[in-house]
Amino acid sequence: MLLAIDSSSVTASAALVRDGALVSEAFLNNGLTHSHTLAPMIDAALRNAGASPGDVTQVVVTNGPGSFTGLRIGVSTALGFASALGLPCAGVSSLMAAAYGALDYEGTVCAALDARRGQLYGAIFQAERSVLTRLTEDQAMGLDDFLKQAPPPVLWVGDAASQCAREGDRVAARPYASGYGAALCFLNGFTRPADRIAYLRLPQAERERLSRPAG
Repeated sequence: MLLAIDSSSVTASAALVRDGALVSEAFLNNGLTHSHTLAPMIDAALRNAGASPGDVTQVVVTNGPGSFTGLRIGVSTALGFASALGLPCAGVSSLMAAAYGALDYEGTVCAALDARRGQLYGAIFQAERSVLTRLTEDQAMGLDDFLKQAPPPVLWVGDAASQCAREGDRVAARPYASGYGAALCFLNGFTRPADRIAYLRLPQAERERLSRPAG
């Protein structure tokens, strides 16, 4: 059984998948820090599936781009769970996981996560007959620049979906984390080392340090 974790945005999810089918998924969007909610969500997903940690054979986690704190918590939790049980742990793109969460849609899927300070993390995909094709790499950019790359109609996913959808003829859907989407990334071969977090931008503390005058 596969345990997949997504804590890359303000929401978080933990999913259990067996033979490609979703068995159980826990989701929260309550504003609490993921360090307080992620472990209970994993426990809830296991209990709802009638499973135990010993039934898990593989761990998958979204490891960027996204919230600096959320990514660190998710990756640390996934690596800790995997290490304790001697399991393999893989990382996947947070944006591709969001897009895979909308695989029933036919057409252009734009994944967008809030990067703060007027920027987004974004990537564009094409969904057709339950096959997802990447059209752009994961990027950090301004909203207007991203919208230029995504002429309507498109389906927006991710925690910035509603913001993007307000800018014209676009549809917002599933503006939340998708543990199942992360699992589908893994099952389709789109993986990378779990501990190599793809931030795309420097953390805020580092940006502020670099912006201060020398001396």
